[in-house]
Amino acid sequence: MVKYISFYVGNARKLGVVEGNYVYEITDFGKEEKRGNAYKLDDITTFDLPIQPSAIICTLVNTPRMIGVNSKEEAKEMVRSPKFFLKLPTIAIAHKQAIISPSDAIRPEVEIGIIIKSKMKDIKKSEVKNYILGYTVFNDITYPPGLKEDSYYAMRRDPADGKVKKLLMRGTHFRNKVRDTFAPMGPYLVTEDEIGDVNSLRMRSYYNGEIVQDGYSSEFIFSIEEILTELSRIVTIPPFSVVTTGSIGYIKAEEASEFFLKPIDNALMVAEIEKIGKLENPLLVKNL
Repeated sequence: MVKYISFYVGNARKLGVVEGNYVYEITDFGKEEKRGNAYKLDDITTFDLPIQPSAIICTLVNTPRMIGVNSKEEAKEMVRSPKFFLKLPTIAIAHKQAIISPSDAIRPEVEIGIIIKSKMKDIKKSEVKNYILGYTVFNDITYPPGLKEDSYYAMRRDPADGKVKKLLMRGTHFRNKVRDTFAPMGPYLVTEDEIGDVNSLRMRSYYNGEIVQDGYSSEFIFSIEEILTELSRIVTIPPFSVVTTGSIGYIKAEEASEFFLKPIDNALMVAEIEKIGKLENPLLVKNL
């Protein structure tokens, strides 16, 4: 397994490979080369994104708990196919950088970030691994009240009785998910060599020292292979895109869509995935 990291020494951006508690400078991912200066990992204080994403494509509702059921089979019947939305690459932040939070609500969504190394279009499941550069931890930060702000009324045909009437439409995932700093990722880019089965990793999130989410990627309704093949059928995925997997459920939530935490200034939001890493970001609470 190889772990890569991007970081700063003064104003100079460095790329390094992690071995134990040391980082050794390199010039590019995946190339055997002479290594440069060594740094203690614990001494690095300023991190950069593991890559500069060309696109961030997120998967929605990809575990049974996120749609309120227990059975993966039932969940698959309900969801039918992977669901996607976009986050702007410009809202991505690195390990240790602050999440700008509205003052009333916030929540984490720990996800696996799949980093794509070459253009993907109409690929087969057996080809998926050829297009993956590595994996990172992604936190799909969400502001639950924003979904209601994007809802609206429209005259639509009610599927229950076939009559046209004024109905409340859910709207898009924009104000709840596409906000500045709402795409933390990192700190590492980890290759697949020794991860093993990426569809069976433990995933957890914490807030202000308390565990919020705890589950496994084996809960995914659609595997990483299914996500990428479906996505590449719809659109050409550019190199260095980050495609996320969707999140696991919440420990203390009857309804995942309504679950939120009270923002606390400087509280630490942590997303952790077995064999991939621990992503930490403090909150900066503002009246937005």
